[in-house]
Amino acid sequence: MKPRLVLFDLDGTLVDSMGIYAEKASELIGEHYGIFKEEAKELYLKTSGLPFIKQLEIMFPGDSRNKHVAEAFESWKGHILEDLEIHPEGVEVIDQLNRMGIVTAISSNNLKEYVEDIVKRSGAQPRYILGWDGRDFTKGRPHVEHLERETGIQRRSFLMVGDSPNDMKIAMDCGVNFVALLREFTEEVFLSSGKNVRVIKKIRELLDFV
Repeated sequence: MKPRLVLFDLDGTLVDSMGIYAEKASELIGEHYGIFKEEAKELYLKTSGLPFIKQLEIMFPGDSRNKHVAEAFESWKGHILEDLEIHPEGVEVIDQLNRMGIVTAISSNNLKEYVEDIVKRSGAQPRYILGWDGRDFTKGRPHVEHLERETGIQRRSFLMVGDSPNDMKIAMDCGVNFVALLREFTEEVFLSSGKNVRVIKKIRELLDFV
């Protein structure tokens, strides 16, 4: 079934940022928790797609250092995001989908103001720009339910595009179809889930089947 709404993840999918984030996160985790950098990077990537404070709570449940480390990461991110933009290919795909009458949205666990700045600077024009409000409005069920209310489109007609296993899990948990864009993770990682997941290597391949 052709999607009526395409929901894009931001980091790693539309913006080449996951490598930068993983390096900084592994540096902070190694410094504050005494873990080797490679192990810290692996932990970060396994939990990517969540706000960093929630990633830390998964890695180090109840640790009193989590809040301080998350604040340091978000402060650093606020500066690095000033130089990030959506890749031109992503801007083009969003524009094409808009012209086809398909609703486009970006869903990110970056703070909303960061997401809006990146989108505006890139010249992309998705219909909806959704970020984290610092509380409970996050990528996943809250964003999906919001889009259902705003558009009147049922989630079974949504298609989410993401680059991580956690993006895939979010989509599946929400009852949303998913397309995996290969970045940091291999095709086998997505296909091993046993789910009916389509895998693409370039974002423009999305236009071949919508």
